[in-house]
Amino acid sequence: MKRTIEILAPAGSYEGMRAAMNAGCDAVYIGGSSFGARAFANNLDEDTLLRAIDEAHIRDKKLYLTVNTLLKEKERTKELYRFLECFYRQGLDAVIVQDMGVLHFLHKHFPGLPIHASTQTTLTMAQGANLLKPYGVTRLVTARELSLAEIKTIRENSDLEIETFVHGALCYCYSGQCLMSSMIGGRSGNRGRCAQPCRMPYEFYSSDQKKLSTTGEKYLLSPKDINTLAILPQMIEAGIDSFKIEGRMKRPEYAAVVSGLYRSYADLYLENGKEYYENYLQSEEFRNDMIKLQDVYNRGGFSEGYGKSYHGKSMMSLYRPNHSGVYVGEVKMIKGTSVSIALQEEVNAQDILDIRHREEEGYEFTVKDAHNAGEILMTNVGRRPEQRQGQVKDNREKYYNADIQVGDKVYRTKNNKLLEQLETDYLIKNRQLAIEGTLSAKVGERLALTVSYQDTQVTAYQDVVQAAMKQPMTREKLIAPIEKTGDTFYYFDRLMVDMEENIFVPVAWLNEIRREAIRLLMEATASKYRRDAVSMGETEIRKDNPEKEGAYRFCVSVQKQEQLEQALQVPQISAIYLDYDWFSRDEIRTNARKVNAVGKEFYLSLPHICRLAQYDRLKKELLEIIEDESLTGFIIKNFEEIELLQSLRSIEKQKKLITNYNMYTYNIEAKSLLSEWGIEHFTAPVELNYQELKTLGVTDSDLIIYGYQPVMISAQCLYESTTGCRKSSKGNTGNLVDRLGKSFLVQANCNSCYNIIYNGQALSLLKYSQEIADLSPENLRLDFTFETGEEMQKILSTFIFEFFDGERVKLELNDYTTGHFKRGVE
Repeated sequence: MKRTIEILAPAGSYEGMRAAMNAGCDAVYIGGSSFGARAFANNLDEDTLLRAIDEAHIRDKKLYLTVNTLLKEKERTKELYRFLECFYRQGLDAVIVQDMGVLHFLHKHFPGLPIHASTQTTLTMAQGANLLKPYGVTRLVTARELSLAEIKTIRENSDLEIETFVHGALCYCYSGQCLMSSMIGGRSGNRGRCAQPCRMPYEFYSSDQKKLSTTGEKYLLSPKDINTLAILPQMIEAGIDSFKIEGRMKRPEYAAVVSGLYRSYADLYLENGKEYYENYLQSEEFRNDMIKLQDVYNRGGFSEGYGKSYHGKSMMSLYRPNHSGVYVGEVKMIKGTSVSIALQEEVNAQDILDIRHREEEGYEFTVKDAHNAGEILMTNVGRRPEQRQGQVKDNREKYYNADIQVGDKVYRTKNNKLLEQLETDYLIKNRQLAIEGTLSAKVGERLALTVSYQDTQVTAYQDVVQAAMKQPMTREKLIAPIEKTGDTFYYFDRLMVDMEENIFVPVAWLNEIRREAIRLLMEATASKYRRDAVSMGETEIRKDNPEKEGAYRFCVSVQKQEQLEQALQVPQISAIYLDYDWFSRDEIRTNARKVNAVGKEFYLSLPHICRLAQYDRLKKELLEIIEDESLTGFIIKNFEEIELLQSLRSIEKQKKLITNYNMYTYNIEAKSLLSEWGIEHFTAPVELNYQELKTLGVTDSDLIIYGYQPVMISAQCLYESTTGCRKSSKGNTGNLVDRLGKSFLVQANCNSCYNIIYNGQALSLLKYSQEIADLSPENLRLDFTFETGEEMQKILSTFIFEFFDGERVKLELNDYTTGHFKRGVE
């Protein structure tokens, strides 16, 4: 059987959907009015989305709906059900889901609806993905950071469909692990409202405040867009089923040209093989196609993503965070306000060019007339009004928005001719499907037109055909109106006429029967996908939230030996969570026994990310310590660790499992699913406010009341991007400073090879002790990271006085935040 690859296009609007379908995509993913990860796209309302589902099916395409945000408890049942029920009945092909509560709910209440596990779930291995299969998940959208080798391993160990991003923007952070936008301004990426702080300028300093970033390279968190056409054969060979294109926030022309090219290149490889494909990459046609992709959007060029590179400076767009355009030439001469540009590429009338000095924003202007490569383009640039004669230094003139000098590069940021062509080809015209038809015109019988597409056949009728009184109809006169399908989705590839001589048929009948036949064909095609209505049934999952009896349980997480030693001396601390990545296996064992000896529980806090290389090492080391009686349990931060511990618990069943806050439990349904995997205890979501936590219930959860909050987990490394790798068993730390002077703490975890960026303000809920008492969390948790033992002792004393003795003591923190405890996120 011939291998096929699905081209999955972004549709930020109805026009974007049509453009991508006309260009040759096989499916689109699109957002509705709620619950999608692109709240600011032109998402479709209910009626338009119902129409879009039908249009996709009529055109032999699929439509996947994004329901890939985290749902608060109040949104979980009726709101979600009412939102989805009509789309389910209409024949929606699949939903893309992040929230485990949503996944659990959909599996129970919308039978047969395929579920795609979003890249927001941060699934990196088959072990994690296979956990979701029994709950209706048919497809895994891989984490974007995976290598081709890792994807191939997933293919070998799972029969789930594999969907991977092949083109478009990259997040700096592992998708689903970013809280930066949320913590800075309350716009949560987990709720579809990311403000993209990764595209802002930053400076990076070492822990001793030495500046490591350069003046020009200031967009330290801004990756280039990916373009994988050059490695497309390897991606297909790795076992990817669906090539996903990012870009629901981009214009329809972008969706069209990218979808069309990936469709063409996938077919080129599948039909001709690898050798032919690699030779084609050297052709002028490929070069022109790459320029098209650069024209519609690129950030400092493209990278091939993580397929063959773990991370690196070459993947970053350090000089510019937005569209870079296409290099078309450079400034050759400046005379007064006249600038001469030597062109190396053709430019068109109404193109927009940008004269750029040192890659930064420069002087932008619109081209009046087309010019060929090799020609000189002249433009006038007005001086700044404040510029006065005699103030010019170093032979440079001051102009609006720019310092222009000979040698400055010129980029095209809008290719007007290309956009007009794309609009004509893909936005105005519909790509039509070939249908067959038979027209029956016989005296005394009703005029009949039967049309068919694939296995669908319908017949439309008109009035009884009469004998001709004067001039009879010819075959050609019958055919001509029928073949005028106009801007419908069909054209007649074959049209047969079964007619008698000496008949008369009004042209109006022929037009009407054509329209009716096409309407019936569309209706019959769409109706094949319809589902029966479903009852919401029982949706309530409630757990009692009894008031807490007795004193609080204090838990602390630690990353340093001096922090652990300090915690051992505090009798009010019930449990210590030791961070796996910062201690050796022998240190873990020794510390577990130390903790156990003073009557405290000892938990091992596992890595944020678990990929193939880390999984094998982690499994080997846990096998050696899992049966140690001093070990109480584990803090879990990803699905791969759940699967790993499930397999190890067959050896030792007494260990307790606690999910960290990033295993999101925004709703009771999510807790219900996690409990089916043996999770007894959770960590309260850090984006929910007090009232939302109260609605959810946290008597089965840790509530973090102090600590530096991770806001990004990244496969990229700030040291790698600035000074080069500084691998150390104890990692490296630094400071990231934004344009407003706000500082973020950076921790390079070299053992598991990822960076953690922390909010520079420590969370402190000290002043909310009364509200916390009302919530009655099972544990109060303090997370210690950068603090010295002495600093930790002061912080612990303050919180113990407040929560155990009721004595209010001011915590002397230079700068702190109360996080979302009061404000929450939208």
